[in-house]
Amino acid sequence: MMRTCDPGALRLRRSPRPDVFSGSRYARSHSRWLRHAGGEAQCAIEGALTASLRPGMNVLDVACGTGDMARRLMSGTDGSIEFVLLDASRTMLETCADIPATRVLGCMTNLPFADNSFDLLTCTWGIETISETQSALSEFVRVTRSGGYIFLVYCADRPTRSLFGMAMRHHIALTGRGQFLSQEALCEQAAAARVKRMQPLYCNGPAAAMILHI
Repeated sequence: MMRTCDPGALRLRRSPRPDVFSGSRYARSHSRWLRHAGGEAQCAIEGALTASLRPGMNVLDVACGTGDMARRLMSGTDGSIEFVLLDASRTMLETCADIPATRVLGCMTNLPFADNSFDLLTCTWGIETISETQSALSEFVRVTRSGGYIFLVYCADRPTRSLFGMAMRHHIALTGRGQFLSQEALCEQAAAARVKRMQPLYCNGPAAAMILHI
């Protein structure tokens, strides 16, 4: 099932070309990024997520993309966890049609959900694609229940040892596919959004992973 939010409130990811984040092209580009730069952060966040899932949870995957992470997470559950997939791209959501979850077309800075709707929220490789990171964090906190968790993984403004990682970083910045966020600035924004505790996960390279305790 796929729902849409108010089209007037929908702000798509910034992109110099409308097809940058579509289907197989995105999958190829993202696979290269994970292989050469972001894989350690991705593994860290998925390990923490897997350890945190409990039966009966309601989980929101913001900027779900092609749904690869949702498929991996759901493969380890017994079906008792409710997943909602949200993305600003209809094309991305269509690639998730095989996933037994509610699909919602919407924007992370104006989430179409009531307060305290989810036990756990994930946003992997999404928050760096918008300029209004403070608004997004505030929305994440709003829809997450007290005692819940927000899992973030993002392009980080820190050095990489890999030459290919440096090239990928330059390419992402040059094509306008995202920005490289300061972990310190993101923690300050999370504190302003009333996050109780920020827990960075250990990983190297131009990528970072963090758990926000609500």
